[in-house]
Amino acid sequence: MTDQMHRDPWEMLAKRILTAGEQVAIRTAGRELRFEELGRAAASLATVLAPKMGVHSAAGVLLGMLPEYLVADLTIFRSNLVKVPLNPMLSAAEMAYILKHSEAKVLLTSRKLGIHDAAKADEIAKLLPGLEIIEVDIDVLLADATEPVAIVPGAADDPAAIYYTGGTTGRPKGVIHSRSGVAATILAHALEAEVGSKDVLLLSTSLSHSAGSFAHASLARGATLVLLDKFTPAEFCRTARDEGVNWTMVVPTMLYRLLDYLAEHPEEKPELTTLVYGSAPITPSRLREAIERFGPIFIQLFGQTECPNWGTSLGKRDHELALERPELLLSCGTPCTLASVRVVDEEGNDLPPGKSGEILLTAPYAMAGYWQNPEATANTLIDGWVHTRDIGQWDEHGYLYVRDRKSDMIITGGYNVYSSEVEAELQRIDGVAQVAVIGIPDADWGEAVCAVVVPANGAELAEDTMLAQARELLGAYKRPKRIVFVDEIPLTPFGKADKKALRAPFWVQSERAI
Repeated sequence: MTDQMHRDPWEMLAKRILTAGEQVAIRTAGRELRFEELGRAAASLATVLAPKMGVHSAAGVLLGMLPEYLVADLTIFRSNLVKVPLNPMLSAAEMAYILKHSEAKVLLTSRKLGIHDAAKADEIAKLLPGLEIIEVDIDVLLADATEPVAIVPGAADDPAAIYYTGGTTGRPKGVIHSRSGVAATILAHALEAEVGSKDVLLLSTSLSHSAGSFAHASLARGATLVLLDKFTPAEFCRTARDEGVNWTMVVPTMLYRLLDYLAEHPEEKPELTTLVYGSAPITPSRLREAIERFGPIFIQLFGQTECPNWGTSLGKRDHELALERPELLLSCGTPCTLASVRVVDEEGNDLPPGKSGEILLTAPYAMAGYWQNPEATANTLIDGWVHTRDIGQWDEHGYLYVRDRKSDMIITGGYNVYSSEVEAELQRIDGVAQVAVIGIPDADWGEAVCAVVVPANGAELAEDTMLAQARELLGAYKRPKRIVFVDEIPLTPFGKADKKALRAPFWVQSERAI
């Protein structure tokens, strides 16, 4: 592989389109797509976009779990554009903010999406009248293919994607990843997740999230990718059986539901050889249950949007060892092949095993910075190290344990929720004097969003009413699962809400036993 292929996602994927052209790349309900067809569709879409987009122009992508999502990715890489993926669980207003902030020129979407998502696209068009909406349909692209426009070469440090994550100011931040960074991410996902050319991968979480990188790894390896629009345990097991799936990725909530289903339907257990999980805290007792049911086929990932997914990993061998050393089930593993990890004190000094400090990550796929936010970049990316704001410690064997978070980020069902963003929206509800949002333990979601609310004088607030109002203000995964009313919110000596004190009663009884 040449240096160009190492640093460029298009070259990495294009060679597989050439060499594996007639192999099946993607299977969805009632449809198979060959690698060659993906390449032709991407070239056709590039021809559509060429007159509308300059080099490095941003393109929003709202394509759910459709194979068109990967056509859009290939087109963006091919044309040296910048991808701005949109999580379908966000509200139309939240998506519109991201598209406006990123200066996206077009939104790639499809009428093949469900009615709800298609309605969001229509609402975005009303909110951003200057944004061009482009429908993406593989069948149309293949039928209308003309002489393709030239591939636009890119430099290693050209921007390839802006991934939006929550921000402590209440507004999401855009995390910039370069072309070389995206190429390294593809390599890391194929390597660490053990993706082989003969594997059949099943993905049922949003391609705008971690699943998108695993999809790229599948294409790069010449494997077959099965896309499932919505996860249910029964459909997951049926699809895995019918499609010959041996590899999958889930968040802990999905694994719990799968285990509960298999407890009643053991005969439907899929024949998996690799199961990757992460994106949220996992209950150790349920992880042990999963190992006992499936065997040591598990790989855990730990990272963040700023250093995607592979900071550390807890591999299959580690899960096997955990049957004799159960404390490993509380670990997020050891540093990944391409990553370096440090645990440091407040002065930046490396700490020995047993001492807690901030976790720092660096890798070829670390972010280039935050879009239009140099202050946040300077505070997070220091001398090439991503300051995660997570608190952790090493053990004497080189395993990392995440103990707490400096920030108030909540990880629920595999998605990151920033409390300040939720607080800003809930504060708009009539009768709310003060609100603090925290994460509380939840056996299904890992953490659940909980709002602690002080009613205004004379206001009569009810939990069910506030939850209904929250549905109008926030994306599904950001909405509180519980609202607690209090007379006052405790403060720190610095005059800020003491969230540690608010969380304490909920976490005292949280499950720590293995």
